[in-house]
Amino acid sequence: MLNRTRAAGFRPVRLAAIVMFALMFASPASGEAVLYRIFLHDGSTLVSYGDFARVAGRVVFSIPLSGLDAETPRLELVSIAESSVDWEKTDSYAEAARARRYAESRGEADFSRLSSEVALALNQIALTEDPARRVKIAEAARAKLAEWPSRNYQYRAHDVSQLSSLLDEVISELRVAAGMGRFELSFVAATSPPPPVALMRPPSLRESIEQALSVARITPEATERISLLEGVIEVLEPSAGETWADALHARASADLIVERKTERDYGDLAARTLVAAEDRLRRADVKGIQSLIKSVLRADDRLGRRRPQATAALLSTLDSRLDQARRFRLARDAWAARQDTLRAYRRRIRSATDRFQKSAELLQDIRQLAGPSPELLERLAESVAAGSRDLLRVYPTPDLKAVHTMFISAFQMAGHAVVARRTALTSTDMDLAWQASSAAAGALLMFERANEELQRLATPPRL
Repeated sequence: MLNRTRAAGFRPVRLAAIVMFALMFASPASGEAVLYRIFLHDGSTLVSYGDFARVAGRVVFSIPLSGLDAETPRLELVSIAESSVDWEKTDSYAEAARARRYAESRGEADFSRLSSEVALALNQIALTEDPARRVKIAEAARAKLAEWPSRNYQYRAHDVSQLSSLLDEVISELRVAAGMGRFELSFVAATSPPPPVALMRPPSLRESIEQALSVARITPEATERISLLEGVIEVLEPSAGETWADALHARASADLIVERKTERDYGDLAARTLVAAEDRLRRADVKGIQSLIKSVLRADDRLGRRRPQATAALLSTLDSRLDQARRFRLARDAWAARQDTLRAYRRRIRSATDRFQKSAELLQDIRQLAGPSPELLERLAESVAAGSRDLLRVYPTPDLKAVHTMFISAFQMAGHAVVARRTALTSTDMDLAWQASSAAAGALLMFERANEELQRLATPPRL
C-alpha cells in the first residue's frame, strides 16, 4: 500500500513530520482566579473577581475588598449602571483575560487533543487505499484546523497555521494522486488575531479599597453602598496607623454615617406617609392622598434625591392608594345618592313586609307540618294575597329591581304553600302536605335573603 502511495506522487515522510510537529508541545495548567476589568466612560477601571453579568440594565460583579494574596479574598457583590461602561474596552479586556485563563488551564490539553486528532487522521490516510477517501480525511482535518483559532481564543494560532500549511501541501498531493486537480483552499480563511491586550497587574489592597469607594459612589443600590462601606471599614481596621489606610477609613466612616442617616430619613418618610395614606384611604380622602404625593416629592428634594428606588416604590404605593380612594369615594357617593330612593322604597313595601312577618309563624307551622288550623290558614291566605297586591303596585328603580323580585317571589311561594296545604287538608294527602312544607320553607328563606340584600344596600361601603 505504501508503494502504491509513493507511485501516486505522495511522500509518507511528510506525514511523519506533521505528526511529530503536532505532538511535541506541552505545558502545565494554572488554577488562579480570573480578574476582569470593567472600563468606565470616565477613564477609570474596576476589578471584577471572576466574570461579570449584564442583567436588566445593570452590570453585576464581585469586587475584592482585601488583598488578593489571601486564601479566600473578601468579596462584595455590587452592580452599576450598564450605560456607565465603555463596552468596547471592557469586552476586549475580558476576551484577553479569558484567553490567558484558557491558555493557563485547558489550552494545552485541547491543543494536544487537536494534534492527536490530526495525527490520527494522517495515520488513517496512510492506511487508506481509496484516493478519494484519503482526500476527504485530509480535508476534514484541515477544516478542524481552520476553525481552531477562532474557537479557542487564538491559542497557539501560529503553530496551528504552520500545521495547516503542511497539511495544505499534503492535500494538494492527495488531490493530484486522486485525479482531482490542484488543491483549492475552501475552508475558513485564516485571519490575523487582534492585537494583544495587555493585562493589568492585580490590584493592591489600597487600590481595591479605592475602587470599592468609587463603586459605592456610583452604584444605585443603597444596600450595596452601605455593605461596601461597612466592608471597607472592617478590612481597614487592622491597617490602622498607615496614613493612606487612616484616610480611607475616615472617608468610608463619614460616608457610612451619611448613608445610614439617609436610610433612616427615607425610612421615616415612608413609614409616616403610609400611615397617613391608610387613614385618608379609609376616609376616601382623594385630595388628601394627592397632597401626600406632593409632600413626598418635596421631601425627596430636601433629602437630595438620594434614594430614587425607595422614592419610586413609595410613590407607586401612593398611586395604588389613590386609585383605591377614588374607587372608594365613587362607591360612597353612589351609596349616598341612592339612600333617599331606598328609604322611599322601604316605606312603600312596609305594609307588605309587615304582613309577611306577622304570617311567618303560620308559614313555620306549614313547613313543620304542624298546622295551622283551617281558620288561621284562611287568614294567612288573605294576608299573603293582600301583600302580593301591595308589592305589585310598587315600581322600583333599576338598582332595587332585583331585591323587589325576591320579595315578590317570597309571597308567591307563600301563596303556593297555602294552596297546597289547603288541598292537603281536603284530601288528607301527605305528599301535598310535604309540597306545602317545601313551598313555605322557600318563602321564608327568600324573604330572609331579600331583607339581607336590602340591609346591604343600606349599609355604607367599606374597604
